[in-house]
Amino acid sequence: MLTEFFSMNQTNKDAENLNPLYKEFPQHFVWDEGDRIWYTRKRWQVIGRLITAHPIEGERYYLRILLMHVRAPTSFDDLKIVNGYLASSFKEAAELRGLLHIDNGAEECLSEAILYKMPQCLRQLFAVILVHCSPADPHKLWSKFPQQTHHYQKLKLSQRSLLRLITICK
Repeated sequence: MLTEFFSMNQTNKDAENLNPLYKEFPQHFVWDEGDRIWYTRKRWQVIGRLITAHPIEGERYYLRILLMHVRAPTSFDDLKIVNGYLASSFKEAAELRGLLHIDNGAEECLSEAILYKMPQCLRQLFAVILVHCSPADPHKLWSKFPQQTHHYQKLKLSQRSLLRLITICK
């Protein structure tokens, strides 16, 4: 599906004119699993989603970040090209593009997770972000998402219990 998206950006005039992000592509094209090809969408009511990736997944996570921000890539290497330089990894490409700067990645990750994760899972994800992504201001990041804190406040967990829960997630 992804490699066919790259091909469409190279060969399909409609896709070329749209200059789409990967997440926008299903608004204009539909994937046919049998033929393994994208066709122009005829109906406009669409629900699409990009498969999630956890920060602990490394390169897969950084690939997803790039797909969310790079318009009309034509290959995996094209995703890694930044100002004419071919980065050695998706992480390096994301860093060079400034996509990992000032906790943007962590904030986007939590914003998306809130749509379908339960509070306990959100707290576990937050713990993983603390350990693996080293956000610049963890408290500010935590306070941007009151949905995470609501459940433990409702249960009246102490700060010590909360820290124990976060430590277990490491």
